[in-house]
Amino acid sequence: MEKLYTSLFILLGCMSSAQSFEEVDQPAFQKFYYSAAAVADANQDGYQDVFFTGAIDSNNDNNVDLTSNTFYKNVGGVFSAAQDFGENSVHLSAVKYIDFDNDGLLDVVTTGLSYNDVVNYRHYRWKNTGSGFTLADNLPGKIYGGFDVFDFNHDGKQDYALNGIQYVDNVGFTYNLDLYLNSKNGFQKNEAWANGTQNGSFKLIDLNNDNELDLIINGFDQDQNPVFIVYKNENGTFVEKSRLPELSQTSMSFADFNGDGFQDFVIAGQNKDYNEYLAVYLNDGAGNFTENEITQEGLSGGSVQVGDFNNDGFYDFVVIGDYDYTSHTKVFLYNPQLQKFEKDENTNLYNVGGSGALAVFDYDNDGNLDILANGFDWSDPNYNPVTKLFRNKTTVANQKPMPPAILMAIDEGNKINFSWSGATDDKTPANSLIYEFSAGSEPGKSDVAKYIVTTKNWYLNKAELPSKIYWRIKSIDAAKKYSDPSQEKEIAVLGVSDHQYSTVAMFPNPVNNVLNISTKSAVQSFNLYNLAGQQIQAKQISNKQFDLSQLPNGTYIAEVRLENGETVTKKLIKN
Repeated sequence: MEKLYTSLFILLGCMSSAQSFEEVDQPAFQKFYYSAAAVADANQDGYQDVFFTGAIDSNNDNNVDLTSNTFYKNVGGVFSAAQDFGENSVHLSAVKYIDFDNDGLLDVVTTGLSYNDVVNYRHYRWKNTGSGFTLADNLPGKIYGGFDVFDFNHDGKQDYALNGIQYVDNVGFTYNLDLYLNSKNGFQKNEAWANGTQNGSFKLIDLNNDNELDLIINGFDQDQNPVFIVYKNENGTFVEKSRLPELSQTSMSFADFNGDGFQDFVIAGQNKDYNEYLAVYLNDGAGNFTENEITQEGLSGGSVQVGDFNNDGFYDFVVIGDYDYTSHTKVFLYNPQLQKFEKDENTNLYNVGGSGALAVFDYDNDGNLDILANGFDWSDPNYNPVTKLFRNKTTVANQKPMPPAILMAIDEGNKINFSWSGATDDKTPANSLIYEFSAGSEPGKSDVAKYIVTTKNWYLNKAELPSKIYWRIKSIDAAKKYSDPSQEKEIAVLGVSDHQYSTVAMFPNPVNNVLNISTKSAVQSFNLYNLAGQQIQAKQISNKQFDLSQLPNGTYIAEVRLENGETVTKKLIKN
């Protein structure tokens, strides 16, 4: 694969867009060992809260001795410890927010081990009650792995996968990637869903924009060999597509760096020769990746996160980790003119090492992405960890994006296909925007689905959907700023008999010249869109006849609104 070496890929000279940060004292944060962190607005007050897992030195003798997990509430940019999780805490761990019951409150899932028992790894689900978290499930868990949250089967409920090693009595250590499929009655575990890894990372993400989630995973396999495999999702089954250079001790973060509409990623870790490694992989749109190694800048055992730090609209990244037992914190800014990443030499960030946590979020709501970093401080003679919060001091303004202007939903067979277009931002290219997809059984609700997707379309399977869906979209820019919600749209979810005896029929389809609409109710409006979401003018002959003879051949979306309030959307082919 092509490599862009340091002299080409990184410009170390004077940078016109160099940023700086300042450390913000937050006494509530503990110095966690072997930690993980999740960030979200868990109490819905408009500020991002932090859930920390890890272990601490409870008696200050420079030796870690107690597993401790804490939920930190953010009030106006100041964090305070709001809940401790006692004996149900984990370290060497992973943590994710997930609304597993679609009640609008973000719950939490953790996994790891406790100093109460070094072999019996645990896995906890914590339900958000609105005033705190209560233990919902206490299960066998994993370490040296990770989580990812997604909707794999398109039913609107968030599933998750758990990777790493697990000790099983009379078996020993197992290396599996397990799927926890969310249903109305809890989670169904699909054990050994795919081959898992140790000391690696994985992600379920749509690599080719076909609305199906593919898998990319790396780390040590069960034979202790480093691997890095890309799997394509073919009808719900993972098929190996390619192998990338073998890596372990990794952290990955995904974004569309170059604005072509496809998800790329940055990864830090160590290569097969156990040397520190850092690279950006660019996606060609079919899920094939080009390796762009950033030589002499590699770090292992740490974490990497993406976000727009200089508010120019393009994704940058920050990485923490180790190099030869020294701690490093590095920021790389994307230069869109040169299509290269440049190392920011003027960050004023404290050097934080590995075995810790990294989060990128706007903690004080000033419009700039800040950095929370936790890990070992190898400059400390006692090798203690540090937890640091850094405020981004950029003065460049970033406006929130505009939501999509055109939303369409089509009832096709066993699924509802949603699509949208027209979202814009003052800085972030339209192709690099991602979206929050929300759907509810009533106007304004999100009890059917609410999660982030990386494409301008998505689908839900109809099996368990209500008879009518109200849905809306928010755009999200590279600085993780959300738009206002789009105009809410509704769609009736038809069964088989409903499709056979629909109240609206359009014929002929395919159509050559005149399209006829048959319905018992009068047609209030007729709108026609191309697949890019642009409205197309149709010449009206009568209330229920439209001349389409001047349209180019192709596929269109026809939306008919009746006087009785019903709206029907159908795919139309022009020959």
